[in-house]
Amino acid sequence: MNAVAYAPRHRDELLGMLEETTNKIVEVMKTTMPQHAINLYTMLASAKALPVAVKGGPPPLNPLQYADFAADIIARLESTGFYEEARPLRRALMSGKLPVYDLARGYLLGDLDFIVSVSRELGAAEWIVAFLAAAVAAGAARAIRAVLESDRSLPALGQDATCPVCGRSLENGRCSFCLYAQR
Repeated sequence: MNAVAYAPRHRDELLGMLEETTNKIVEVMKTTMPQHAINLYTMLASAKALPVAVKGGPPPLNPLQYADFAADIIARLESTGFYEEARPLRRALMSGKLPVYDLARGYLLGDLDFIVSVSRELGAAEWIVAFLAAAVAAGAARAIRAVLESDRSLPALGQDATCPVCGRSLENGRCSFCLYAQR
């Protein structure tokens, strides 16, 4: 699901916000990712258990960090003109019932049924739940790619020409989701 394509308005602003938010998430994740998670991603890459971010899942950070990511995304959605659409997300976050980590994992796995299920449970539009999931999932995938790159463990391109980090299709040897680039 392309989270921005189904937005009723402000698609260009949402794309820019998605990119900015993802970059912030990457910086936090790179600096706070536990060593055991880095070891897991490195092991998955060396064992060719691809795509690494899908097999390993988002980094196991403190749940409050994931709540902070969601709060930032929700605030930005509200300030972009999606106040009413974001209200169910805000309520769920405030009551501790917004499964941010699980949404990111579901997005990485391509489990759209889970995203739809959460949106129905919250009474939120599917696209806005998918947007939140996509932002956190992209941040996680990019952080994993950056960590593997800095450890010189970045996996090579597989046989099927999909991204070895997140499993998305490559365009000209490059992944627009996690920013993997074929060397």
